[in-house]
Amino acid sequence: MDLDRKSPHTVDFDNTDPALAPRLFGTLRRLQRETPVAWTDAVGGYWALTKYDDITRAANDWETFTVEEGHNIPAPAMAVRSIPAELDPPVHTAWRRHVMPYFTAKQLQRWRPQIEAIVADAFAGLRESGEADLVREVAWRVPTSVISAILGFRQQWEYVSEITEEWMVANTDRSDPDRARRAAAAVEAVVTDELEQRIGRPSVDILGEIVNGEIDGRPIPFDQLRGLTNALIIAGHSTTVDGIVNTVYRVLTEPGLLDRLATDRSLLPAAIDEALRLDPPAWNMGRTARQEVEVRGVRIQPHEKVMLTFGAGNYDPEQFADPERFDPDRPGVHRHLTFGHGRHRCIGEALAKLEIQVVLEHLLDHLPDLAVDGRPEPRSGFSTYGLRALRVRRPQVVTPG
Repeated sequence: MDLDRKSPHTVDFDNTDPALAPRLFGTLRRLQRETPVAWTDAVGGYWALTKYDDITRAANDWETFTVEEGHNIPAPAMAVRSIPAELDPPVHTAWRRHVMPYFTAKQLQRWRPQIEAIVADAFAGLRESGEADLVREVAWRVPTSVISAILGFRQQWEYVSEITEEWMVANTDRSDPDRARRAAAAVEAVVTDELEQRIGRPSVDILGEIVNGEIDGRPIPFDQLRGLTNALIIAGHSTTVDGIVNTVYRVLTEPGLLDRLATDRSLLPAAIDEALRLDPPAWNMGRTARQEVEVRGVRIQPHEKVMLTFGAGNYDPEQFADPERFDPDRPGVHRHLTFGHGRHRCIGEALAKLEIQVVLEHLLDHLPDLAVDGRPEPRSGFSTYGLRALRVRRPQVVTPG
């Protein structure tokens, strides 16, 4: 009977398959057209919701679709749950109220001068040599340096970037569980050290304020602090690296876009949103059904995993006319699902957009003749999408050899 329920909707789809990257969004659009509520047996089995309305309804219905059994498919190696991403109300509400004030667009403006300095430093080699891989030489540096500065981390950005990148890679490649556990242990060791330096001591930075605060009038358990800080540094590196690179690639390759932005900087926010819609650095998140629910005539049973495929929703023609076309002037350009939807919309959205905008402003101010050198190779993880490398060159700079 269960086979009869699933078989009409079963598809060949594996979000951990590294070969998926070049055809990821084409595959999601095909699923959306042919099997909008799809079942796959990959990584233990899950349903994939691909229509914008279904995704947003599920994201808003925490009583039916919980995050407390994990918000990634498959569940990554980590000793503690991700906070507040794997909490439902009312606990989630209290946590969000505690953390969100530090990451509003208005509050983050005080960090803009430091972000600008970090970006300028990251681009120094490119300005001198005239060529670089923007992934390794710029994007790896900026997000981790920024989140480390905001939180007050003592660790060097190179090491934090290295261990968070290894965590993402190890949890995508399911062939070596020990590698994933080692990667998680490396992240958690850094986090534990940073927390232990702050708990019970006068707060001198944002992480100190967060860890010595209270939730509903009570001190915060150490495991929850670990879960929050893990999430902040992992998301602060992995998805923002991809967000920067994906957006820069769009800006450098969309005909006429760089000139248009140079003429009118007010277009930057819409251009960033449209680039993130088309090339979302985070293209899915997971839920678990608490109770039986029907979506487009398909019955989903309790305890079954459900993927909210934000990358498919971003291409839904019922929401975005001519969805494959880059159009920063489209109505509702900001309505994409790249940062999620509803109560679990990414806390770091304003920070990620600010970093991307500062990067683009630096390009416009100092590297207006930058061009992509060669065809980059896309890569995808269990929930992420980006480029393995993005070689760029300044045509007027002659390099030795």
